[in-house]
Amino acid sequence: MSDRPTADEAARALDDVDRRRSQTFDSVGESRWVGVVFGVAIFLFLAAPDFFGQGVTVWTSWAFTAIVVLYSVMLRSRRGAAVLGRRTRLRRQEVSPRFALYHRVVIAAVLVVGLVSLFVPHPHLAVPYLRTIVGALLGGALIVFGPSLQTGLLSLARGGGNAHGSR
Repeated sequence: MSDRPTADEAARALDDVDRRRSQTFDSVGESRWVGVVFGVAIFLFLAAPDFFGQGVTVWTSWAFTAIVVLYSVMLRSRRGAAVLGRRTRLRRQEVSPRFALYHRVVIAAVLVVGLVSLFVPHPHLAVPYLRTIVGALLGGALIVFGPSLQTGLLSLARGGGNAHGSR
């Protein structure tokens, strides 16, 4: 018996690796209820100052931060991830380096825009219930398009080609 596989055996093994890698990426998604909860939370936290005054902004900011931290902690444990509907977790090596770089740049840009919008006055934006409208749009988009956005991001994170680099 030879230690070297035949071409057909090697091709089957590589196809099996690709299939299992695809199964891993397909099983990373979360339960639908997580997107609904975060969509409703985004709406409530953005709309609260319109209905209860600006004094509630401090409490909603802390509450939203607590939810995000709880979510992050839950993702780091097996039981927490299971509650969120995540059956598997990707290894860093599986994520495309280009996607990781773009991901970090986009997050940094969103943070910068958010911080600038906090400290720069907007006298020309005197739209009543603007925060409620933005909250409804963002929360609704997350609820309606959350699963397809997650699938799209995972396909980008997967990177180009298959695991073994041939073909």
